[in-house]
Amino acid sequence: MKKKCKMLSFILIAALLALALTGCTGSGDPGGGEKPIVVSSKTFVEAIIMGNLTVELLRDRGYEVVDEVGLGEVAVMRPAITSGQVDVYWEYTGTALVVVMGAEALADGEEAFQKVKKWDLEENDLVWLDYAPANNTHVIFISSDLYDQYQWTKISELAEHIGQGEKPLKMSLPSEWFERQDGLEPFENHYGFQFDRSQLQFVELGLTYESVGRELADVGIGDATEGRIAQFGLHVLEDDQQFFPAYNPAPVIRGEVLDTYPELEEVFKELSSLLDADTLVELNKKVAVEGMQPEAVAKDFLLEKGLVKQ
Repeated sequence: MKKKCKMLSFILIAALLALALTGCTGSGDPGGGEKPIVVSSKTFVEAIIMGNLTVELLRDRGYEVVDEVGLGEVAVMRPAITSGQVDVYWEYTGTALVVVMGAEALADGEEAFQKVKKWDLEENDLVWLDYAPANNTHVIFISSDLYDQYQWTKISELAEHIGQGEKPLKMSLPSEWFERQDGLEPFENHYGFQFDRSQLQFVELGLTYESVGRELADVGIGDATEGRIAQFGLHVLEDDQQFFPAYNPAPVIRGEVLDTYPELEEVFKELSSLLDADTLVELNKKVAVEGMQPEAVAKDFLLEKGLVKQ
C-alpha cells in the first residue's frame, strides 16, 4: 500500500512539475521550449536579404529558427503565413494594400501602413511591426542613350512624347506589373498616354534593368532601391504626378507568435529603423552586382551595426 501511495505521489509531482514548466514557456524567453520561429521571404534579392537579416538576428538573440527564406511571391507567402506554415516575413505596404486587400493605392507611407496594419490584424491576426524608412516604390527609368537624346527627368515628359505619336519606345516590364491594379494600364491612364502594345517586352522579374541597360529596350519599370540602376547607368524619371504608391517594407508576424515572444517587437525595431533607401541600395548591390551571397551580406551588416555578437 505504501509503495502504491509513493508511486501515486511521484506521478502527481511529475504532473505538477510538467504543468509548471508548460506555464513557464509562455514567458517569452528565447529557447524556452516553444515551437521554433519559421522565417520566410519572397524570392527577389531584397526580400532574400531581409529574410536572412531576420534569420541571423533571431538566432543570435537565442531563438530557434527554421529558415524558409525564398519561399515564393505574395501568392505563396500570404496563404503560408495565414495558415501558420510561416511565422514571419517582410511585406511591402503597397503590395498588401493593392494586391492583398484590393484597395486604392496610397502615396503616403504612414497612411498606407496604418490601413494595412488595422486590416490584417482584424482579418488575419497578423501584426505589422514598425516599417523601414526605405520606400521601395516602383520607378520608371530610361536608357542613358534616350536620356542623352531628350534630357527627360520626369515621367510626364515621356508621356507627352509618346502621346504626340513620336517614334514608338520599347518598354521592358514583368508580366506581373502588366496585370496589377497599380500596373501598366492604370499608370497610362493616370499620365494620359499609352505604350504601343507591340513594343512591350515582357521579361522575368528583375531583368528589366539589364534589358534597358543593354539597350534592348528604351524604358523599364523597376524598384527604387535596386542596385542595378546604378550599375547600368539608368536614369530614373520623377513620378511628378504621384502615381506610384508607398512600398515600405515591414515585418509581418502571426499574432500568436508575438503573444509568445512580445519582445520581438523591439528586436525587429532595432533592425527596421536602420533600413533606409541608401542602405537597401547598397545591400542589394552587393548581392545583385558584386555577386556576394545574401547570407554573408546580412551577417556583415548586422555585425557592422552591432546587432549581433558573432
